[in-house]
Amino acid sequence: MEHRCSARYNADIKILLYKYEVPVAIGRIKNGTRHGLFIKSDLADVKPLQQLGVEILVYRNSQKLQRHRFDSIVIHTTDHGFGVELDALSEEAGNQLIEMLHASPETPQESELFDMVANA
Repeated sequence: MEHRCSARYNADIKILLYKYEVPVAIGRIKNGTRHGLFIKSDLADVKPLQQLGVEILVYRNSQKLQRHRFDSIVIHTTDHGFGVELDALSEEAGNQLIEMLHASPETPQESELFDMVANA
């Protein structure tokens, strides 16, 4: 049984997932806190204790794309996705993440994310 110390915020934010600094898949943050996220993805062969990079791309000013990159460790997997624990975030990065979870900002279309993965 899990014992969470903080409430999770529901979200639907498109992200890029990285293995060894290379983008390998897209996914969606379904809920999270400043310490961890549940990510829905078709990424195969995800195992507990695996390290993954999570990059959130958001539009701030009409077409200006901002990147927010977090390092994480997979804690558990399900048939529909996996939970990750975020490596130690600074206070500022944690606040930005919580703000994004609350706001569910506009993110690139999935086709744009696929292009980013294909062109990496």
